[in-house]
Amino acid sequence: MEGHCMITPSSPDKSPAPAPTVLKVHLPNGGFNIVKFGDAIDVKGIISLVTSRLATEPRVYQQCYAMRLHHPGTGEMHWLHQDTTMAQVQERFEKIHPLNEWRYELRVRYLPLNLNQLYEKDKVTFYFYYDQVRNDYLTSEVAARIDQETAVQLCCLQIKLYFKDMPQIALDKKSNLEYLEKEVGLQKFVPKAVLDVAKPKSLRKMIQAQFKRVVQLSEADCMIKFFNLLKTQYAFHQEKFTCALGSGWSIPVEIVIGPDSGISYMTPRAPVPTQMADFSKVLGLQTLVSDCNTHRKAMLQLRVAGAAETLTITCPTLPEAESLADLIDGYCRLHNNNDISIWNRKDTKNDAEKTDNNGTILSEDYAEIVDEEGDYSTPATRDYELQRNQVELSEIIGEGQFGDVHKGTCKMRSGKEIATVAVAVKTCKVDADLATAEKFLEEAYIMQQFDHLHIIKLIGVCSDSPIWIVMELARLGELRAYLQNNKTRLDLATLLLYTFQLSTALSYLESKKFVHRDIAARNVLVSSHHCVKLADFGLSRWVEDQSYYKASKGKLPIKWMAPESINFRRFTTASDVWMFGVCMWEILMLGVKPFMGVKNNDVIGKLDNGERLALPANCPPRLYSLMSQCWAYEPSKRPTFKDIKESLNEILLEERHQQQETMRRENRRVQAMSWGSSGSDDPPPPKPSRYPNCNDVSASNSSLASTSVPASDRATVSTYIVAQNPEVLAHLLRENESRGLNPSVYTTPASAFNTLAGTAPVYGDMLLESRGSASSEDCLDEEQQLLERRLKQQMRESEEDSRWLAEEETNLRKRLSIAPSLSDTESIEGGFCTSPGPTPSHNSLDRERRSSEATSLSDEKVIIVKKMEPTPTADLDRTNDKVYDCTTNVVKAVMSLSQGVQQAQADQYLDLVKRVGLELRALLTSVDALVQYFPSSAHREVEMAHQVLSKDMGELVNTMKLAQHYSTTTLDAVYRKNMLSAAHVLAMDAKNLLDVVDSIRIRYPEVDSIICSPPDESAVHIVDGASQDLCNAIDKPAANSEPVENSGVLNHSVIANS
Repeated sequence: MEGHCMITPSSPDKSPAPAPTVLKVHLPNGGFNIVKFGDAIDVKGIISLVTSRLATEPRVYQQCYAMRLHHPGTGEMHWLHQDTTMAQVQERFEKIHPLNEWRYELRVRYLPLNLNQLYEKDKVTFYFYYDQVRNDYLTSEVAARIDQETAVQLCCLQIKLYFKDMPQIALDKKSNLEYLEKEVGLQKFVPKAVLDVAKPKSLRKMIQAQFKRVVQLSEADCMIKFFNLLKTQYAFHQEKFTCALGSGWSIPVEIVIGPDSGISYMTPRAPVPTQMADFSKVLGLQTLVSDCNTHRKAMLQLRVAGAAETLTITCPTLPEAESLADLIDGYCRLHNNNDISIWNRKDTKNDAEKTDNNGTILSEDYAEIVDEEGDYSTPATRDYELQRNQVELSEIIGEGQFGDVHKGTCKMRSGKEIATVAVAVKTCKVDADLATAEKFLEEAYIMQQFDHLHIIKLIGVCSDSPIWIVMELARLGELRAYLQNNKTRLDLATLLLYTFQLSTALSYLESKKFVHRDIAARNVLVSSHHCVKLADFGLSRWVEDQSYYKASKGKLPIKWMAPESINFRRFTTASDVWMFGVCMWEILMLGVKPFMGVKNNDVIGKLDNGERLALPANCPPRLYSLMSQCWAYEPSKRPTFKDIKESLNEILLEERHQQQETMRRENRRVQAMSWGSSGSDDPPPPKPSRYPNCNDVSASNSSLASTSVPASDRATVSTYIVAQNPEVLAHLLRENESRGLNPSVYTTPASAFNTLAGTAPVYGDMLLESRGSASSEDCLDEEQQLLERRLKQQMRESEEDSRWLAEEETNLRKRLSIAPSLSDTESIEGGFCTSPGPTPSHNSLDRERRSSEATSLSDEKVIIVKKMEPTPTADLDRTNDKVYDCTTNVVKAVMSLSQGVQQAQADQYLDLVKRVGLELRALLTSVDALVQYFPSSAHREVEMAHQVLSKDMGELVNTMKLAQHYSTTTLDAVYRKNMLSAAHVLAMDAKNLLDVVDSIRIRYPEVDSIICSPPDESAVHIVDGASQDLCNAIDKPAANSEPVENSGVLNHSVIANS
């Protein structure tokens, strides 16, 4: 009789029934089910219970299943008839071997004639039978006789079914094939006997070629083709018994039973089966045992319609006769479409089917199945059970897979008080079946195991139908919609905060060995403007160490998934890391979905080709680098969530610090402007200047604007004079006084090229006020005292600015390169580092702004003003000026490179960069030839300019390599832009080198005269170490067909074009 998945309580007038027995029923795919049963339940009841768990709908071909008893140690097998009770089974077979040594196996034994019809009407049974045949094929001895070509065909059909979404070219990738061999294992698809004799390399090639032929087959076609191909190797659909026909002088034959052959026999002389009877014609069968104890045999007698005599088959042993009888009886039930057995079983033993009078009838009729994965139907902790009257639903705020999501309130007891809490309630549809309800409750079971600030908390469950899952409410809704609706008010620091908070939640899941499998902005909820929480654990699963979860059928978020998840449905913490990288991209893009406009089927092709999501606007480079690490094709190369959390924390702190510094500096600038425009007679507050890093000091060649104004306008004139201390300033003023100039209209600008580094960290910017009498010593003393006080104030501010500048190191070089343009407007033809003569005054505020921009881009700690020479002429003599000529050539090379890069001529990048490098080498060589004539005090300036250019060239080479690598992807424009930027920086620094040489010519006339004189053939050519290294770096890429290392641009019109 048939049982159910439960054991009912004992009736009041009966004593308690004995404890149920636990039975493990093994399935062909390696799984098993645990069944608790009473003694009176029969084999048919066990089969019915287990098959009902395979799927929710009833089995159309329920009659195909049978139970087999297998002893692994001896190989003994016994088929159990459906009407045998479990008490009879245990009583009989425990005498042969201990009960715990027997293995109960559920199998499909009785087959319909048409497998296509089986697939259409009962897919679950069809899949079950496929797993059974496939497992038998891989483990049977028959596999050793199968040829390698057929084994490969069967292998590829299995791979296609195992990885349903794998594209045609997936196995062409070495990493995917290695994953198949090492992680999954070819032994799952190819018999060990074939693997032992096959050469691995040729086997891989055969699999790659054959897989392309089957990749287009549907699921059903793959399995049908698998059956048909395997049937040519051995008749797995038939069972054979070595018996004899008759009872006296018998004829030895081989009985063949199968759906297409009926009851047939074969002889050594007639290998083709000869049918003796059809299943539909068999009216009854009976097993008999001979009385001879010495030669004990069993006979099977069949009554066949239309036959005058019974058909007698003699078997060597009783178990074989019973197995044959059970097989024929099962086929007859299947063909007659009923459960009535035609087998008249003669049992010599006493009737064991007696009901225990101490137990109840109900307890014997019901059995309980315990799923091996645990029962998810109710949470393990009853503390989460809520009464339905505690929860009150209001409006619908969303729609889930199983039903609507409502906003509501829940009354929770806190001590003696009852508090009302705002909640979100997930509901399950009222008409949902048992399996759907269990899946719905899985999320609650998982959520109750988590306790984290940034994971949505489970409040409780109403497990009675209709099922409700009650969770904490995130008032601002899902993150993706929030990002889209608030994009104007979300700054970068807030977005980085969201990513960091999610990384802490995922690091927590990582420590708990859970994979989320659906990390996306839509599954993140916003609790407040500064707090987000991870939600939607419907796809989450627990995995063992070094293990993974393989998803079964169902919809999955393809565009967020890692390649191994798309190809093999393989989910690990590493695949969660990939998804989190995509989620970070969504956040930085303010809610834009990944791969918009790309079909799901095309995503894996793009990923395999190396394409990744583009750099979001305003995304910090370090963050995009972290995203790229998350998107490494090989899972082992991706960072852990612990590493990601630490990196995001550093990025977030850096962004917050930059925001604070920017705000502080902006406030200072606003205060300075309002102070300067107040109309007071007091001098405006001093402005701190930043000077270049010690490595880049020569790159800053900005001059402070100089003007000459009429006396009537002197009240509005303001000019900066750079000095280290009051004594130097006084000396400078006295020199100007002897020239009859008022200090307020001082006309010779100070620049980075007429200064030297000292030791005291002093800023020397000072704004002087016009004085009526320049000859008054008292005025000078007062000014010196005032100057000293303000210089001390500037020292304090400069220390703060230096800390800020250290954080801006990555952008400093570009700023230094642009800085000179703020104060000179010379063209290539007119020279570079000349100071213009007195000109009419511009607006005082403009001059102050330009001067502030120029000085704020440097961070030299000490500036000493050298003795000023008379103002040089606007144009220097360029006769025999090789440095000028080489700089012009560098500019032209960079312009050519810019044009080639803008036209996306990736095949020409190497030649273009090589030309830039060669021209730059010529420039450095020309400068090195002049170093011997420079005073030793000027050598440091040239050396630092060399260092800057060497770094610039290296950066250009690196950006060229990246631009070449990504030239055929969607990231082409991004990397071309980076290459142009690197060339721009190099060009500006090449101009700065020329400015360094020009400044030395201005300060040292003897050097200028040497440069303008005809070249001396006997002059010694000196090349310093830096230039020699650069020469080697340029020659080496040229020899190896690799990019070169340096380039430059001259003035601002050229820079704009490049």
